[in-house]
Amino acid sequence: MRHFKNEKGYALVTVLLIMVVFMVISLSFMSQSFTSVKQNKVVEKNNQSVALAEMGVSFYQLAVRNAYLSNQENIVSRVKEMMAADRRNRIEKSQDYYTGRVVSLMTQAMRTSLESEQTSLTIEDRENTSYSIQAVNISSQGNDIIISFTSLGTQENETSTLSAEMTIPIKDVGLTEGGGESDTSTTYSLPDFTHIKKPSDLAGKCKNPPLIYDSCSEILVDGSASFSQNHNQLENKLIYTTGALQLTGNANNMSHTQIHTEGSMSLGKNMNGAEDIFLEVKGALSVGGQLRMDRSNVQVGGSMSVDGHLEVEDQSFVYVGGSAGISKHLSISANSKMCVGGDLNADQLDIDGKLYVKGSVNGKIKSGEPVKVNQTDFEKYCGTLDSSKDLSIKWGEIKNNIEYSY
Repeated sequence: MRHFKNEKGYALVTVLLIMVVFMVISLSFMSQSFTSVKQNKVVEKNNQSVALAEMGVSFYQLAVRNAYLSNQENIVSRVKEMMAADRRNRIEKSQDYYTGRVVSLMTQAMRTSLESEQTSLTIEDRENTSYSIQAVNISSQGNDIIISFTSLGTQENETSTLSAEMTIPIKDVGLTEGGGESDTSTTYSLPDFTHIKKPSDLAGKCKNPPLIYDSCSEILVDGSASFSQNHNQLENKLIYTTGALQLTGNANNMSHTQIHTEGSMSLGKNMNGAEDIFLEVKGALSVGGQLRMDRSNVQVGGSMSVDGHLEVEDQSFVYVGGSAGISKHLSISANSKMCVGGDLNADQLDIDGKLYVKGSVNGKIKSGEPVKVNQTDFEKYCGTLDSSKDLSIKWGEIKNNIEYSY
């Protein structure tokens, strides 16, 4: 007898279900594997973009350091020139002032140096792979120079940003003895009347001329000379005499002119509106009228007499080795100074600036107060620092700070 099983296709359905389950599981594993590979590629690109951004930071840090080091010598030279000019003009400025000038000059110098630096780089043979330096800012805060910038690293579609800040402290600006350690002892010297140099290699007509020619920017007189005409609006002149000098007329609105006399100097009338002049008179100086000056320097080895007003304005300096007599008013502005090695006589004194006198002071004091000094203080307040002193700047080490931003 034969027996037949009526399974109605259940086995086939079971096999098909098993195949579907295995296919789903296989596809799931394949999907996870593909996702993992994709994520690894993204992480790799991100790591590469960070590395590129770090490369940009390192590059720009080196550029900043080079700019800082390469400009130091020039900054020292420029500040030395400022200090020397202030000494010549008897202008007193604090150490903090010169420190501020160093910071300001170095900040500007670094801006100029870094303007020409390359700020982006594309890696060769690697498409869409580069770094760039952006948002550069160079400023100062107190005695610190602060440089901030961002570096963007790009690898295809991935970008990483690093923010960097560099701080350069200028620790100290002062005077040293022969380049050694700071020396608190200082010596001063009074004017020696050698600031204006004797001209040489002049054209014949500029030596011992009968008058002050417009075409001669420098004039040399061997011996004494007297010029009778007015000399208004003399500009950009150097007059050097080995004897005395007499100008019998007016000399108003003189500017950017230097006059040196080994002997005395006499001005017959007024010298109003003098700007940026330097009078260096080894003997006595007499002025037959007013003497009004701005940003000027008058140094007299002997006595000084002014038959009118004497106005010392706008960073001017007057040094008189002997006594001084002003028939009318003496006025000294807040940023100017006058020193008198003997007695001072004036009809009225208006002192907003500095007035140092070794002898007696006679006259009505309208404002301010003259300062009576001994020889030591006279040299200190009216002399210049010993030229053996040198400028010392303590350049600080660069401090770096980097922030990562993904």
